[in-house]
This record gives sequence, C-alpha cells and structure tokens, in this order.
Amino acid sequence: MYEITRRLPEVWSFDKENDPLWFQFFPYQRLSVPTDYISPAECTPDIIKAFRRELLIENLRHRRPSRWRDGFDYGLLRKTVRYLEKTVANCFHLEALRLMFPDALLVHLVRDGRACVSSMMEGWHSGVFWKRPLPFPEAATISHWCYPIPPGWQTVVHQSLAEICAWSWVEHNRYVLEWERANPDWHKRLIRISYEQLLADPQAVLEQFCQFTGWNMSQESLQYIQEGRLSWTTVSQPQTDKWKQKNGQAINQVMPIIAPMMQQLGYAV
Repeated sequence: MYEITRRLPEVWSFDKENDPLWFQFFPYQRLSVPTDYISPAECTPDIIKAFRRELLIENLRHRRPSRWRDGFDYGLLRKTVRYLEKTVANCFHLEALRLMFPDALLVHLVRDGRACVSSMMEGWHSGVFWKRPLPFPEAATISHWCYPIPPGWQTVVHQSLAEICAWSWVEHNRYVLEWERANPDWHKRLIRISYEQLLADPQAVLEQFCQFTGWNMSQESLQYIQEGRLSWTTVSQPQTDKWKQKNGQAINQVMPIIAPMMQQLGYAV
C-alpha cells in the first residue's frame, strides 16, 4: 500500500521505512532493555523540533530533481508538506506521533493473523530484514530479533519461533487498539484497512485512502497497480491461504494466542 500511496501528487516520502531517523533520535542504547516503544516523556520540545527539522532535510536530500525549488517553497515559504510514512514500529510510536504531528492521519493496515504470523516466520531468517541485536539469555530459542521490538520481548524468547511471532503480532495490534480507545478524539483521523482488501481490489482501497486524506488520485499510482509490482519486503509471491502450505501445523498450534486479536480485528476464527 505504501508503494501505491507514495506516488500520489505532492507526497513526500522515503524509498523505504524511516527506521534510520527514528533510531537516530531514539536509539536502543538509551534503554536498559531495548524496545521500539517511545514514551511521551521522551518527546521534549527540543527533540520534536530537531526531529521535524531533520525529517525535512532528509526529504529534501531524497528529492534530487526538485530539491532547490522545494527547499524554497517548503523551507522558506513554509508551504505545507504532505509527508507519508510507513514504519511498522509506529505501532509503538503513537504517543510520539501525536506530539510531533498533531494534525496527522493514521492508517492501521491489518492482516489475517494466521497469514501474518506465517509471513513473519518466513521472513525471520530470510536475510531481507535487519536482525536486531538483543541481550538474549542462554535459554533463548532464537539468536536475533527480526521486526520491531515490542516491550516484554524477553518473556517469550524461550518459546518457539511461531509463538514468538504470534505474540509479536498480537502486541503490535494491541498497542494500536488500546491507544485508539484511550484517544477517542482521534477516531475520525484513523482508518483501518485490511491487507486482504488491498490484494482483492487495490484501486478501491486507493480511492478509500484518497477520500480519507482528501488527496487526489494520480496516474502514477494507478499505473503501479496495473503493473502488479510487489513491495521490496515481499519474500514470496502473495497467495490466499499461503500459510497453510508454508506453516500450517505451526499456525494451528498458536491459534489460542492469535484468535482473540483476530476477532477484535474482524476476522472469523
């Protein structure tokens, strides 16, 4: 979805997820136990100002063909920037996002827990994703952590990979749902879109996104859809019920972990 929406008119974005900038301001080393969660207390006025300034500078660097014109329009004339970011760790950055970008709109992209956990297992040892260095205990069943780190990760590292991925999937979504319940004033500024909808009818999802944001459609986005191109994070070809062939037995064993969250997200179990 990110690859489609970042091609809309006047949208600023990076080629990939914006993890480097988040790590620059909120490195794991700042915590005794590493995690991707950012507390509101860490978002001081100085940090917010510096983060937003660096974000603008980095975006200008990426906009090589138009950087001088954009630098004048957005840097000197203070023209409003339409910044689009897709970073999975933002599930744990919601308080920071609320403080840094008080007028932001949020898209919660959800997926069937069975398929998502299977995909996480497939990607864990693929070499596509960054392996996060963590102080694992001797009894750990894994040697590295893949994907964003939820708080409490050290309580599950002795379990199977399927159980670890299932727990992580639940935690990512739980943080979003609990934050949404705690911030009712944001209800109209958050939309939930399913991965299954996106696969079935990407143009309809794009239209829904544009209606939500008030942004205009673009021929470039429509062309990207028509070409059927895949995201760089894709490990294997998307396929309905692929999890049954890849990790069916393991997924069935973790159903007690993921079923309650699947139901909260509207999936039949």
